[in-house]
Amino acid sequence: MLETEELGVSIMHDLHQQRQSLLHANDTLHDVDDNIGKSRKIMGAMVRRMDRNKWIIGLLIALLVLAILVVLYFKFVH
Repeated sequence: MLETEELGVSIMHDLHQQRQSLLHANDTLHDVDDNIGKSRKIMGAMVRRMDRNKWIIGLLIALLVLAILVVLYFKFVH
């Protein structure tokens, strides 16, 4: 009977340790999930900024080409 009780106590102790491990893993998983959400927001902002910068660079190139054409026009016409 005493041996059975000791075995039960040992099993309860093991189960408690396993429960603590699972709770810690669950907390870590929630932290990782939060970090992934933050990363998605940051990546989305970076993509939007990158697209905006591409448009700005394209506009600058177009303006420079237009300025070159205007200079060439006035150089050859006058």
